[in-house]
Amino acid sequence: MKRFYHPGMDVIAHRGYSGAYPENTMLSFMKAEEAGADGIELDVHLSKDGELMIIHDEALIRTCGKDGFVYSYTRSELEDINAGKTKNDAFGFTPIPSLEEFLSWLKETSLYVNIELKTMPVYYPGIEEKTVRMVESFSLSDRVIYSSFNWLSVFRLKEMGVTSKLGLLIEGPSLRNIGAQMKDNGIECYHPAYSMLSDESVRELKDNGRMINVWTVNDDTDIQKCLEWGIDGLITNETEKARRILSDAV
Repeated sequence: MKRFYHPGMDVIAHRGYSGAYPENTMLSFMKAEEAGADGIELDVHLSKDGELMIIHDEALIRTCGKDGFVYSYTRSELEDINAGKTKNDAFGFTPIPSLEEFLSWLKETSLYVNIELKTMPVYYPGIEEKTVRMVESFSLSDRVIYSSFNWLSVFRLKEMGVTSKLGLLIEGPSLRNIGAQMKDNGIECYHPAYSMLSDESVRELKDNGRMINVWTVNDDTDIQKCLEWGIDGLITNETEKARRILSDAV
């Protein structure tokens, strides 16, 4: 099995190979593996009947062209919905996958996964426990990073004593001395928007031994800058391009 985080910068496929295929579908995950990704980033919600489903938005309209919310439908109903609207349904029927289906596939690969818990603005009671139990049922805890914009979910996971890596997602202004605070609280990974990083913030995080997985980086120049910084993981829509640039840099 591939070692979790190899020397150099990893390519983490954002919602799968979403630059070319419908996001957060099994097709996009499989194509990301084919294109040379090291890891997959995906998002989980709970269905009406409490099942873990992979989709980014609470609402179905953008990716599925359908009214309503994830929590309004059961797992079986969601699995009958085409999630291909982001690519104009060009790839036929690409359904909303369950986390169970994804993990069953992941186990047969050498990839790892960043599972983003979508717990804001909608909070799903018990989603942290359900996600961890599902991952543990596949014996994949060592190949998972859990992250969320809702830091309460991250600290809930910490309280639960999970052995997987934990990541704080941030979109707003970068916080000063965040690396030291994360170290004090045992949070391993920092997941900022690319625009939030600076030489100073990268240095502070690295000085405190924190991993940096930055999103969503698609531009050639920005990928090169992340290489200069020594970022741990590049979360990108453009899996194939990122792999090529990183390979050329070796």
